[in-house]
Amino acid sequence: MARTVFFSFHYQRDILRVQQVKQHYVARGNYTEAGYFDGSLEEKAKRDGDPAVKKLIDQGLKGSSVLCVLIGKETYNRRWVDYEILKSISLGKGVFGIRIHQLKDPNKGTDTAGSNPFSFLGYGTATDGKYKPMIRYDSGWKDAPYQDTFDKTGVTLLANTDKRTLGDLLAAYDWVDGDGYNNFGNWVEKAAKQAGIQ
Repeated sequence: MARTVFFSFHYQRDILRVQQVKQHYVARGNYTEAGYFDGSLEEKAKRDGDPAVKKLIDQGLKGSSVLCVLIGKETYNRRWVDYEILKSISLGKGVFGIRIHQLKDPNKGTDTAGSNPFSFLGYGTATDGKYKPMIRYDSGWKDAPYQDTFDKTGVTLLANTDKRTLGDLLAAYDWVDGDGYNNFGNWVEKAAKQAGIQ
């Protein structure tokens, strides 16, 4: 079954690697692209403010059923990638990652692997009994900025677990080692099913 996929990534560092994965759907035709953002969300935030970026992301995610995080060396510390992941979880979307550091950037070659961004994200209980998305910093777990609380029981991915860290719940594949060209559709489908999307 075709799914609608939204891509999340570090634009400045990884765009030429990202394009190789995104071009996949043209060749394979087994999913529909919901979108991604050209250019830097940080630049837009400087120009228009953080609320404008949050609104832009929220609108982009509306058309997707699955979020694919394309993981490069520095993806784990990009705040808008964090926002896209946590927002997708709270909306009940499928979420998974693909490591892209082994893909060759024509100008730079391959890159070194970065940390898994899911290992720095999780949730905790808020005062109203709902769940608050959280980020793990060097100083410990803190409430995630710009994220609303949500009812965990309404999110299939989180409903039957007491695991705090998304790294324990979400898959992160490697495009090269995992043969992403042939397996991308299977990874999308697994993420959708994990989120309870039929």
